[in-house]
This record gives sequence, C-alpha cells and structure tokens, in this order.
Amino acid sequence: MLVSQKKFATYLKKMQELLNDQEFIFDQTLLPKVMETELVVPVIGAFSAGKSSLLNALINNEVLPVGIAPETELATELRYSSEPYLLAIRPDGSQERLEVEALSSINRRSNEFTHLRLYLNSEALRGIAPLVLVDMPGFGSSLENHNKAISYYLPRAVHFVVLTSIEDGNITQSMLRKLDELKTYNTDFTFLLSKCNLRAADQVDEVLAYINDQLSVYFGQHHTAVAVGNRGGDELAQALMSLQPEVMFSNLFIDALKDQNFDLQAQINLALSMLKKDKAASEETARSLEHALTKIVEQRKDVESDLKERYSDKILDKCLRNVDKALNDSLEELASLSKNQHALSGTISDIIRNSLACTIKSELQDVSDSMVDRIASDLITTSNHMSELDINNNWSEELTAKVKFSLERTTEMLSDWSKRLNDSSESKNGDGKVLYRTLSTVLAVTTTVVNPILELVIIFLPEILKMFNSVNEREKFRQKLAGDVFPGIKAELRGKMPAVIDEQLNALMKKISEGFEEQINKQKHIIDTFNQRNQLQEALLSEKTIELEHLADAVKSIANEYLYK
Repeated sequence: MLVSQKKFATYLKKMQELLNDQEFIFDQTLLPKVMETELVVPVIGAFSAGKSSLLNALINNEVLPVGIAPETELATELRYSSEPYLLAIRPDGSQERLEVEALSSINRRSNEFTHLRLYLNSEALRGIAPLVLVDMPGFGSSLENHNKAISYYLPRAVHFVVLTSIEDGNITQSMLRKLDELKTYNTDFTFLLSKCNLRAADQVDEVLAYINDQLSVYFGQHHTAVAVGNRGGDELAQALMSLQPEVMFSNLFIDALKDQNFDLQAQINLALSMLKKDKAASEETARSLEHALTKIVEQRKDVESDLKERYSDKILDKCLRNVDKALNDSLEELASLSKNQHALSGTISDIIRNSLACTIKSELQDVSDSMVDRIASDLITTSNHMSELDINNNWSEELTAKVKFSLERTTEMLSDWSKRLNDSSESKNGDGKVLYRTLSTVLAVTTTVVNPILELVIIFLPEILKMFNSVNEREKFRQKLAGDVFPGIKAELRGKMPAVIDEQLNALMKKISEGFEEQINKQKHIIDTFNQRNQLQEALLSEKTIELEHLADAVKSIANEYLYK
C-alpha cells in the first residue's frame, strides 16, 4: 500500500472515530474508495508497435500473445497473484475464470467480453502495485474492439504509456489525435519509441530528436520520448517508477478530502452559531432554507422546460460544425486510405470521437456553470437570513463553489470497474453506488454522450462507405468523401445525437439541483438539530458549546496532520 494511501486511510478512520455519535454528516464512502483504488495505466499504440512484447519483457514471461490478428484482441489488465489465472469480463459484469493458457484463444470470443484480467505470479507486477498495466488492442484492431477498449479506459486511466515504432519515423497524425484526446480527459502520458534495436544508434537519435520536437510543439517541453529495444522491460520499469504513484494517488483524493474537512468545519461552525441565536432567528433561518429548497425545485422545472432550446440545439450545432471541420481538415489523410476501408473507417471514427470529446466537454462545462449560476442567483434573494449561514457572509457563493467542485471532479475511483461497464442495463437496478453515469460530473457526462454516438458510428459508417469501393482514383475518392461521405455522416449524427444529448443534459440538471439540495439539507439538519437548545439548561448549553469548540479544534488538527503536511 502506498504511503499516501495509508495516510488518507488513517485520516478517515480517525475522523470516523472523532465523529462517532455526532450529528454531523461525513461521507463514509471515501474510506473504502481510498483502500481499494488502483492506478490504471493502459499501454496503447498501433498494432505491432510492440506493446505485448514490451510487457512480456517487463514481467520476464512470454505469456502475452505476440502477432495475434488485430481484429480479435481484447484489453488485458495485468495483476499480481500468487496463483496465476485468467478472468474474462462480460458486459453485465459476470466473469469466466480460465487457465492462463486460454489467453491465446480467448480473443476469438472477443464479442462476448469487454476485457480480460490476467493474474500472474510476477515480482514485477507485485512491485509496481497499485499500478495496473493494461495491454490495449492495437489501433489496427477492429473498429468495434478498438472503440470498446479506448472508450472504457479513457475516462478511467490515471496515465497512459504510448508506444510508437521507430519504423514509423515520426508521430503519425492518427497518434497525435489519440494524444490530444488524452489531454481532453485531463490524462497525461509517457511516450516510448519502440523497436529501436532495428536501427543504428545515429538513426535512433535522429528519429528521437524529431519526435521530441513534435511532442514539444503539441504538448509542451516536459514531454520527451524514451527509446526502448525489443527487451525494454528495464526501460519500461524505470518509466513507471518516474510516474510518482504517490503523487498520482494523492491527487486523486486530496482535493475531495480537504473539501470534506472544510465542509465539516462549516457544519460545526453553523452549529455553534445556532447555539448563540435566539429561537425566533433560528426558526426564521430554517424557514428560509425550506423556501430555498422549494425554489430549487421550481428552478429545475424552469430550466428543464427550455433545456433543449437553450442548450441542446446549440451543442448539437457546435458538434456538427466541428466534426465537419475536423473531417475536411483530414481530407488528404483520408483520401490516402482509399484502398483500405478498414483503416478508413477507423480513422474517421477516431476523428469523430476526438472532435466530439473536445467539443462536448467544453460545451457541457459552459452549460454546467450556467445552470449552477442561474440557480444560485435566484437563491441569493431567498432571504436575508442566508447570510447567517456562513461566517464569511457569502452563503450563495460558498454553495455555488461546492456544487461546481462536485461537478468538476470524477469520484469514480474504485478498482472494480466491471460493475460499471453496462450503464444502460445497470441503470434499471437503481443502484446509484455502482453506476458510472449517475455521478454526472462533466467528464462522466462527456463520456456517456460520446460513447453511444461512437457505437452508432460503428453501425452506420460501413453502410456509408461501402458504396465507394469502386472509386480508385484518389481525386475522385477525395471528391466523394467531401461531397457525399462527410454530409452523410453529419446527417446521421444530426438524427442520432439529440436524444443522447438531451438525456445527459437532463441527468446533469438533476445532479446540479441535487447538489444544491444536498448542501441545503445538510445545513437544515444542523439547524433543526440544534434548534432544540432552548430546552437545554444553561449549564448543558455551555457544555455543548465547549464540546463543539473542542471538536472543531480536533477536526482542524487532524486535517493539518494528514492533509496539509
């Protein structure tokens, strides 16, 4: 277990002990998340870039198949276990346990499973825990398998290891799109130049310098490539150690833990302030909160009524414009693939996903901020008593900041991803604890818009492209792309996207209103609880005040020890 993991777990346990039998609301789910979270690191690259060979070198075991047909690949997580075995994970979360030897044949059943988990008695895997490496399908795999894998791990990974073969000579346009998509999801990467044993040292240096220039131009000076040979296990191990797992793990939780501690201190301060107020003022404040809750419900109805007019159509138009621009900007690249429909389909799919992810995330962030500010502006006028709920006299601003914070962070960090694979079917179970989409962060909503649309692209794109198989001349194919294929794609997207966008906008609106309601109900709980102090004798009232002051000091002290050092 990481040092930061132990520290956060100890902090949360101490807080739970401190708050035992107290009236204050404290998120009990953070402790199991801290205890169970793993740092998922997919290894991506073109088919035959050497991903499996590199991972075999790391674990010193030729267990991962090399040279397998790309259309049959499944993402394979590598995990330590004293007892080697293989788990094949189905879309419904069920698992099939197999012998490790089945790895060479299980890919033929790729349509049955979402991904694999390979458990090996490997000191290398044991040593890098809690990092979990994932051998990803190559970019040349089937469109369905590639999209399935990248869509599943893209919003979940904390870092990516990216391989490009020295035989490519540079970072291809397709790879640049993949790297740009990682940035859209706020995920960093380590870049490896593979198969360097196939070139002379001076050639390796030349290609490495050119790739570093590309990385610097597109992603900043801190990104540089690492050269690895066919036995690059040591280089990969060093690259993984440089990731600073302690820092990555801390970054996953530290803001949430600090925010929770700050919120707890606010609850205690509110309780202390209620003990000092007379009954009439306390009751008026409680009524103001009730009124605020009513206004939130009214506001939600108002926003939902014009959601499509104000937001949905705007997002759709922006997405279609950007997809059209991205496709036309890549026209020459696509025209060069006229004789390879598989590569053409994959490239078009990548262009659409990259454009949609970037556009939708940006648009949803604007929509989210607008919705939150709209509700908050109405709450400001709810009652003058709201200023009494915050020691800084900025009740509405504090409330707004808390809701926005919850929408900006992804709280889905548990290691058992399989329970969250099939959002559509699992949503019927009503179990909010296991659904990725119910989080409704901006990132989660982005994912649940882009993924279904890409699934639709897989269905309609081959139909649009098959009629152009006979077009061999590059210029005529280029004209067909611009004149028929691109408009056909836009028409299909225009017909399919609105339902998906509307569904997720409603989910986002629901999450926002629930965020406000949660914060207000938390304050109302404190007021209702401590509004009974008039029945207390003066001595008991004094004792309760001292108890709360000591509790506030203890909460600050534990936070300073575990979160701010």
